[in-house]
Amino acid sequence: MARRMGGDPPERWAAGKAAAVLAGGLLLALLLYHAGVGPVLVRLQALGWGAPCILLPYLVIAAFDALGWRCTLPARARVPLGSVYLARMAGEAVNSLTPTAVTGEPLKAHLLRAWGVSSADGVASIVIAKTALTVSQIFFILLGLAALFDRLDQEVLGAAWLALLVVIAIGFCLTLVRMQRRGPALAAWRWLRRVVPRANFVARLEGGAQGIDARLADFYRIERGAFLRATLWHLCGWLGGIFEVVVLMALIGTPISVRDALLVEALAQPIRAVALIIPGGLGAQEVGGVALCRFLGIPEPVAVTLWLLKRARELAFDGVGLAYLARWTATRRARVEAG
Repeated sequence: MARRMGGDPPERWAAGKAAAVLAGGLLLALLLYHAGVGPVLVRLQALGWGAPCILLPYLVIAAFDALGWRCTLPARARVPLGSVYLARMAGEAVNSLTPTAVTGEPLKAHLLRAWGVSSADGVASIVIAKTALTVSQIFFILLGLAALFDRLDQEVLGAAWLALLVVIAIGFCLTLVRMQRRGPALAAWRWLRRVVPRANFVARLEGGAQGIDARLADFYRIERGAFLRATLWHLCGWLGGIFEVVVLMALIGTPISVRDALLVEALAQPIRAVALIIPGGLGAQEVGGVALCRFLGIPEPVAVTLWLLKRARELAFDGVGLAYLARWTATRRARVEAG
């Protein structure tokens, strides 16, 4: 049978992903060329024996995020924090390899099944944790905007804008929660059933969708304190990003104030969101981050070095996450073969 014009959908998806990665790599190479390889290497060499220290801040940040996710799990689930930590790291590693950064979310829930967390409870916890993460991120960005207005000596204008943005943010967050209390999983299942009414797998998903909606409704009705704790843990994670910027800048011999570190980390969040069209935001994240640093008066070679170190840290933790996933898969396969 002749192949269809343009290739199969999976092949087109793979080609699109490869093209996006190539474009991101080209952006990163152009950025490095523009800043000058020599000045960047000088700053990287300044790390010396302190190079492993670039990983330390994120160890703490990831722990805060794991604690936030753990708050959204059912109280009866006794999942060790280390397992939550590694499952989240594996999911984030998969997210980094794919556009939109959502592919790894179901994987996180699946990895917790070994601890007795059902698929429905696991998926519901991912939805709740993502909501808490988003809520905390919004208020972290607002904190960054407050610092920006302070830096520009526009306190009055800043107060007016922030008051408006806080109202909008609260309304948005309440809408997110309200939508989750109205059976979103079953709504998605009904839509899927209309699209592929004869698919057998769709019928099997109904029970899981009902379980997810039941868990979401129960959580927001009974465990509101847990949602607040999850949001606060995630906010601690975002605030930890400020500490990471301070540490990295100190390691390359260019100290930065806490306020400017807050500006770099908080205002980079929208850039990262837009950069998700490229797996891991490769290139786009660095270009946007360097542009932000230049706006704050940070020299370009320093800014490029900072974002390269952030990328190196991300790759290191993604490697750990993928290694954990490979080991988990191999262990599970061995158990199936032995049983």
